[in-house]
Amino acid sequence: MVGMLTFVLKKLLVGGAVGAALVGPEGEVLGQAGGADWDGAAPLIHGAASSWDRLAGGLETERYGGAIVEGTGGSLLVMPIEDGSVLAVLLGPGANQGRVRYEMKKNIELITSVV
Repeated sequence: MVGMLTFVLKKLLVGGAVGAALVGPEGEVLGQAGGADWDGAAPLIHGAASSWDRLAGGLETERYGGAIVEGTGGSLLVMPIEDGSVLAVLLGPGANQGRVRYEMKKNIELITSVV
């Protein structure tokens, strides 16, 4: 599974994306590609996703569909996966968020099938 997952995550490294990871339901790194270190961030991403789900419920929405966290050194795009995992892509400064988000949506079913 890891080899195929890495192959699929590499498809997301476009438009200025630095790294991609799939964070499991317990905050563990299930797979990664690119040059980012996800071990410290994975539990935080999982915790944030839980908060976003609660926020979406408060907005009378079933589940959040994704989030963008912007910082001075780049951005983090996240998208939930059906099994409770979170797809995360780290972008460098000036990256094309729209292009990366398109690739995430385009490949979400493939990523889900690999997991």
